[in-house]
Amino acid sequence: MVQKVTIQLVIGQRATFTSIPGSDIPTVHFNFADYDTLRGSIKNPKLLTDYIGRVEKNLLRTTGTGKTLRKTLLRDESRHQIEITLWPDARHLIGDEVVSGDIVAITSTTVTEHNSVIQLESTYLTSVVINPELPQTEAHVNRLKTLPATQETRTDEKMVTIEDLVPNNPVAHASLKGTTNLTCHAKIIQLHEDRGWFYVSCSKCSNKLYPQHQKGQLIFVCKDDADVTPNFRYSVNARITDDTGAADAVFFNDSMYAMLQISCDDMVTKHGETDPKKFPRLVQSILNTPWLLHVAQKLDGSIVVNDVTKITAPSDHEADIPRAETSTLTPTTPIPKKTASKRQEALTPDASDRRKAKKA
Repeated sequence: MVQKVTIQLVIGQRATFTSIPGSDIPTVHFNFADYDTLRGSIKNPKLLTDYIGRVEKNLLRTTGTGKTLRKTLLRDESRHQIEITLWPDARHLIGDEVVSGDIVAITSTTVTEHNSVIQLESTYLTSVVINPELPQTEAHVNRLKTLPATQETRTDEKMVTIEDLVPNNPVAHASLKGTTNLTCHAKIIQLHEDRGWFYVSCSKCSNKLYPQHQKGQLIFVCKDDADVTPNFRYSVNARITDDTGAADAVFFNDSMYAMLQISCDDMVTKHGETDPKKFPRLVQSILNTPWLLHVAQKLDGSIVVNDVTKITAPSDHEADIPRAETSTLTPTTPIPKKTASKRQEALTPDASDRRKAKKA
């Protein structure tokens, strides 16, 4: 059990202070655990665990209850893979800019076990350092950088059809509600343009930003925070189909990026696609192409697509499916510079998405 302890330090009249020369005073201390010792941290009282590894996968996930959390797959120095779950109040600790190959050092996690698989979960004490450059971590980082590249395998996902996901199949539909590790082969046959294709979130609290026009310039306002940077994120409602049926699904930021290989921020700020109701040609190019969808079904029955894998070797019946033409985006009118105003931020590129697009 994790308990919060308050400590009071009393300084008396006889206390003395000694100046410490230099500025190389560490602000973070790590006590990294070995993979083989993790299972011993599960039993009560639970021990808070520090860990370090190289990023293999970093995604936002929507749970069956509608909560959005961060799932980051690490590979440690002994080549074990372990997944970290950052709950909604901690998901900002690892951002979208963290990509495969980055090094993550994380503190104060709890060790849990699901289906005999060890995993780490965030606590209110958890902190994260990305690509640490500290004397304490130097040897770990060097060893992690020498690990050969690997491809993630998903052995825990259940393959389903769209018929299983729709209410027309009551037995299967009921059993899958709230399930997050599902996959299905499908095509996207329609984009619901009335729902838009992106939204804007706050860089500080992840809440939705609200657009305003001031002096002919588009700015965004957060109801809680000031001096924020708008994060442009995909959110596409679409119709998917396979040989068994059709259903509506929502494709969020990670799944759209997997298909388009361009960040939503770059789509908006570099290519001038600022109208959320007007779908860019590149977004439309995902239609009628076979994809492997990694989906979750929420408790209300709605389908969320968390990730997408392109099918490189289609089956015989897929070979006759017409492919959408690809398009080359041409930058249009440049976006005006941002206006310095409290609680407002103009349309401006987000460095994290630029880095992600560059490394992809």
